Amino acid sequence: MILTLALSASLAMTGSTAHVATKPVTFQGFTIQVPLQWHVKKEGVNLRVITGACSPQAAECQSFLLGGAQAIKYASEGNPYRTDQAYHPSSGVTECVPMKKYFSGQATRVKTSKAAFGTGQQALFTEWKVSCDGSKANAASYTQRVWYVKAKKVIVVDHWKTPELGAILAKAVWE
Repeated sequence: MILTLALSASLAMTGSTAHVATKPVTFQGFTIQVPLQWHVKKEGVNLRVITGACSPQAAECQSFLLGGAQAIKYASEGNPYRTDQAYHPSSGVTECVPMKKYFSGQATRVKTSKAAFGTGQQALFTEWKVSCDGSKANAASYTQRVWYVKAKKVIVVDHWKTPELGAILAKAVWE
């Protein structure tokens, strides 16, 4: 058992999911395989996949959101998701994800492309750089990555640059 744990820890440290023990997570008609040490938490009708530490300084644990029609309907300050804006379901000021003592500020699009999301499905992938606390230069920032599968009413939002998440989603299996 000690050898198994050491091997799993070693593989987890390399960032490769190729040989890491996994478990299935099913949501909105698709299943992804995630590392065993990740945990799934229900958030209303959505799922949050906890991938790492929960720092008291951060606004959320290291994780990503699996959202469906409800998350898309209220994704832009209470309005439907817009591909030209970062995912921001709140109509108010929100805390900066990595450092909650600051507030999230301007989001700048870094990249938009098509990404595989399981066999036969394409997601619109958008990466944003979100600044924090506009009153202080370079106080903090974070990257928001969004995979949006319009045809299936699915959105995945990652604020932590979760390693291998793109590869995990590309291997999704749809019902």
